[in-house]
Parts: sequence; C-alpha cells; structure tokens
Amino acid sequence: MRRAHAVVPVLLAGWLAVCGTFNATALPVRVAFTSIDNLSANPRYDYLEGIVRGVLLYDLSEAEGVEVVNRSDLDAILREQELQLSSLAEDQDRAIEVGRILGADYLLRGEYVFLGRDVLVTIRLLEVRSAKTLTFSERGASENTLHAIAEAMIFRLTGREVTLQSELRERSIISLQDEKPGSIALFCNLIDAEIFVDEQFAGYTTGDIRTPFEIEELSPGLHAVRVRLRDFGVVRQPEITFHDWEEQVEVPSGRRVVVRAQIRHFNDTLYNLTRLLREEVDVRELESAGSVSRSHEVSFVDREGNRVEILVRIDARLQGSTVSARALLRYQGRERELALSADRESDRELEEQLDKVSFLFSLEDGDVSYQLWRTDIQQNMFRAGR
Repeated sequence: MRRAHAVVPVLLAGWLAVCGTFNATALPVRVAFTSIDNLSANPRYDYLEGIVRGVLLYDLSEAEGVEVVNRSDLDAILREQELQLSSLAEDQDRAIEVGRILGADYLLRGEYVFLGRDVLVTIRLLEVRSAKTLTFSERGASENTLHAIAEAMIFRLTGREVTLQSELRERSIISLQDEKPGSIALFCNLIDAEIFVDEQFAGYTTGDIRTPFEIEELSPGLHAVRVRLRDFGVVRQPEITFHDWEEQVEVPSGRRVVVRAQIRHFNDTLYNLTRLLREEVDVRELESAGSVSRSHEVSFVDREGNRVEILVRIDARLQGSTVSARALLRYQGRERELALSADRESDRELEEQLDKVSFLFSLEDGDVSYQLWRTDIQQNMFRAGR
C-alpha cells in the first residue's frame, strides 16, 4: 500500500508537466482585421476609424495567445482574388474563403456610430471554421471604451483575463481629431444690421453686397447665423409672421463658407403677397380689335393654410366713343358680375369686396384696368407686433 501511495505524486507531477508543455506550445489564435466602418451620417467622424483600428490592433497584438495577421498579407490575397474589403462585409462565404487562405481563425469587422457625446462601437468576430459570429459592443467617449472591448475579446479567444482599462486611458477619443477652425463670409445688403452666431453677438453687416463680414475661428460643425434690423427680415407663410433672417450653416474643418442673407423690408414682401392681379386693356387695343376678352386663374394660400381659388374674366368693347366692360368674378364657387360703361374721355370705377379679396374695376381715358388683392394682409401690419 505504501508503494501505491508513493506512485501517485509521481504520476501527478508527470501529468502536470505534460499539460504545461502543451500550453506552452499551443498555437495562438490568428485574427485578421478587415474593415472598421463609420455608420454615422456625418463624414466628419471618419477619423475615428483609425483610432478604433489602432487601439484594438495594439491590444490584440500585445495579448498572449493572440496573433494578428499582417495587413499586407490580407491586401495580397484581396488583389489575387480581385476583391475589395467592402465585399468581405457583404459576402460571408467569400470572407470565410479569404480567411482560410490567410490561415486566420477569426475575421474582425467593426463599425461605430457617433451619438453626440458618446460613440457606440460594435466589433464582430467571424469564426472561419464554424461561420459563427461573436459580437462585442461598448458605448463611451474615452479610450477605455475600446480597451473594454479588447478585454472581452481576449477573454473569449484565449480564456485569459487581462486588464487594459485604467484612469490614464480616460482621454476622449472624440476630441482626438485635429480639426482646424473654419469661417463664414456673410454677404448682406443691409447697413449696420446686428449679426449673431449661435446667439452670441458677432458684429454688424457691411451693407456692401461685394464686401462680406468675416466670421472667423469657428469650430467645425453646425452654427446658427442670425441677422437683425428693425423692419427687415423674413415673412413666414402662410401664417404671415415676421422674423429675423436666420440660417443653419455647416462649417467644414479649415474651410470658408459663403452665405448670402436673403433679407427684405417687410413692406416689400407684404406688397408682393398682397397683389394677386394687376392688368389693363389699352384703348389702342380696343381701337384695333373692337373687343377684347381675357381670363385669369388666381390662387393663394390664406393665413389659416386654406387654398383660395379665383377666376377673373374680362370682356371689353369700344363702340364709337363709348367703352363698355364687364367683369365676372368666380370666388370659391360664388360668382359676381360688374359692368362699366363710359365715354372714352370719362372715368368710372367700381370696387367689390369678396371675403378675403378685393377687386377694383375702372375706366380711365378709354383704358380698362382691373386689380385683385388680398385683404387679410395689409401694409405695415408687422409694426403691430414689434
């Protein structure tokens, strides 16, 4: 019995020695990097591709039991197979075939989405032998976000727990981009109108359409530019409200953006909105033709957002020295008729109010003139609310 007990430690020691030798000589897991894609809508964040790839590549290369396939080997296989990296993401069978040629155990593909203050990073490992996919995802803004993914991947691939995250690696990966300031060249025909950028006063307009106001040292991204001068700006329709001119301007890194402020005096805009129709039948045309008929279809959207449609038909005739004219108005299905007759040396005038429009019909020195305008809009109405 004593001999049997003495043999056990010897056998155990031998088994441990064999196991130790096997672990020491085990082949490392081979990983080939393919693509890291920016899924954000803004190409400004393309720079993160290099950061994500670089951090993960370093962590995996330094990990015991992991070997990263040389990128030049992958490029050579792609050239030989006449493939692009993008095709590997779209065709899993082709990706597995390339992985086998490379002798890789896993193909690594990543993607990220910029979420304001954070980045969501997702890494997928495609196992070449089984075609199964392992997914790792983390959201954050610092290098530790990427180190956390690397820790999880190394543990899954080798069974080893490693610590890569630290307080020293809290540097933001979002702010690592070297973004040069941009600028806006603002052209405006107003003199000394106030300029605001992101609600901060920036200066006054030059008033010279050939000389812009330069807004410099702007961080890349979206900026709100606003111009304010009493009685000038933009009129919003159909409600007819009055506002400063404002525009959202995207400023690229290190670039100058030209912006032209489309500003008018409010009364100019109101006049154009008010006048729907203004025409005339010249007496010389009546002398030549004897009679003239015209028809106009007019429409507008009222302040409540309803479309108003109007038909105006004019018939004018010259008999001797007498000019006679008739007008038919069809307003939203309702009809009105107006008639005028006078000696060509005399003047006559009629005005008809129809809900939100007014029609003026007149004879003057033989000419027939007619006008149609909106009555729900008036000049200077913007002053009431300013």
